[in-house]
Amino acid sequence: MAELQQQLRVQEAVDSMVKSLERENIRKMQGLMFRCSAACCAESQASMQQVHQCIEHCHAPLAQAQALVTSELEMF
Repeated sequence: MAELQQQLRVQEAVDSMVKSLERENIRKMQGLMFRCSAACCAESQASMQQVHQCIEHCHAPLAQAQALVTSELEMF
């Protein structure tokens, strides 16, 4: 019984940490990514491929951060 309570406390702490990380960091990165992507789309002289590469470039930091968080949680 005590072990179950301890596991629940650990899970609640992890959930709280993930929510805080998402609220304080990931959302800011998402905002930056969307603004960056919008700027790519606003470039009227760029080709479709250039716009796509620009958007991919904008998405890379967020994707790396999300992958890192996921891999850390999987090891937990």
